[in-house]
Amino acid sequence: MSKKKLKYIHYYIIVFVILIAFFGIRGCLIQKKIKKEGKDIIAKFIKKERIPKTTHFYFGYYYNGKYFETLRTGIKYSITNSDEETKLIDNLELNSFYIAKFNENYPESIIVNPSMKITDTLLIKSSGFSFDE
Repeated sequence: MSKKKLKYIHYYIIVFVILIAFFGIRGCLIQKKIKKEGKDIIAKFIKKERIPKTTHFYFGYYYNGKYFETLRTGIKYSITNSDEETKLIDNLELNSFYIAKFNENYPESIIVNPSMKITDTLLIKSSGFSFDE
């Protein structure tokens, strides 16, 4: 019986799978930490981009006077979403404001609550937004 050695392509595949698993687990841990330790902020729904097989939801928000835009918002179409979650996502309105969870250790990620639309202009202005935007 002969022993076969792993070829270089096998090493590349193993490294690739490990990297994908690492980033997937890291993303889940970050989302969990934001949900658990995050503070409430106000985020503006600025863009919905449909590309084949996925849809990106962009939100903008202020932190320490600096403006951020992200598509890492916790909002996505998924087969695991309930009908209620899907309806909430479908009813998001462009240029509207929503409550989101934010953790300063991960400023590039937020978790938007699509059921918590904000219309109080004083609250919106106090979070850094102006109505000239």
